[in-house]
Amino acid sequence: MVRIKHRYILFEVLYPPSNPNHEEFVKFSETQEDALLTLHQASPSSINARLIISTIRKSIQEHYGEHGVGAAGLSINMKYWSNKTSTGIIRCDRESFQIVVGAITLINRFESNPVIIRCTHISGTIHKCEEYSIRRSKELIRLINNSALRTKGKQSSQFLLSLEESTSLKISDDDRIEIDG
Repeated sequence: MVRIKHRYILFEVLYPPSNPNHEEFVKFSETQEDALLTLHQASPSSINARLIISTIRKSIQEHYGEHGVGAAGLSINMKYWSNKTSTGIIRCDRESFQIVVGAITLINRFESNPVIIRCTHISGTIHKCEEYSIRRSKELIRLINNSALRTKGKQSSQFLLSLEESTSLKISDDDRIEIDG
């Protein structure tokens, strides 16, 4: 008996500025922290797992035709979706994961919301996707904190650096940052 092998695709939904005019773009691109905070937003409650899967299937149909739908259409399954972090994990067949990744990256709108979907990790186990997601979230938090430190004065940045060395950051189940120490 042959075992069917799957791939797990970790993706994140980014929200670019909706009406980019000159002032919004300047504000968006002033600092790396502003850009990260603008792109990484919580998803509206109207975006759910069912909508994402149906949009991916439509994208496969549109860009890969009947062959893509036959190869990947029915094997797509949403394993995790969080509106707070705009992060999800999709399971698909190993033979068709490239079609699914291509279709995901070609999506540019959920309902009326402009989006950018970025596939950040592909793995054979869901556990490795979860580990990578946690590691990536910690790096993003560190990057935002470091960017905030650079914009403050030297005295406050040295104080915050010493504070960070004496504390450890943990990401809780509620996607909040807790400081232990």
